Amino acid sequence: LFELKMKEKDTQLDSMKKTIDDLKRKSEQGSMQLQGEAQELLLEEILQESFPFDIIEEVGKGVEGADCIQRVRNSSGTDCGKIIYESKRTKAWNNNWVDKLKADMRNRGADVAILVTQAFPKDMERFGEKDGIWICNFTEVNSVAHLLRKGILTVHEIQRSEEKKGAKIERKRVG
Repeated sequence: LFELKMKEKDTQLDSMKKTIDDLKRKSEQGSMQLQGEAQELLLEEILQESFPFDIIEEVGKGVEGADCIQRVRNSSGTDCGKIIYESKRTKAWNNNWVDKLKADMRNRGADVAILVTQAFPKDMERFGEKDGIWICNFTEVNSVAHLLRKGILTVHEIQRSEEKKGAKIERKRVG
């Protein structure tokens, strides 16, 4: 009888240890998720403060695609292009992130994609471009966004000026 009671206690103790380990794992996972969400929200705030003319759109939780979309507008409010952002707050780099963000870029019709991460590919120490995706850490993102946004505005202005030239030539030919 005593041995049976001891076996029950051992079984109960093992079960409790498993439950505690599960709860620990879930709480750590939850806090990692919260850290990632906090970084996404801070990124959106930085973009809204830095680019008051632009529209910064949060992509909802569970929605396929990047974390955030920046619709770049010039000073007269004309849409000139799109930048999408993916924010990662993990310790290890994952090569799949680049392919996924390239697909998101195509699906969203974005001109540029920026991956904000603290974990870089082995061949990169700091911000740069990899397979058509810009990669930077959180402290670099504001500068990278300014540079790429300026490029989008410049390309838009050049395209507009080329369209005007084309229209003038067409009017001369018809007129």
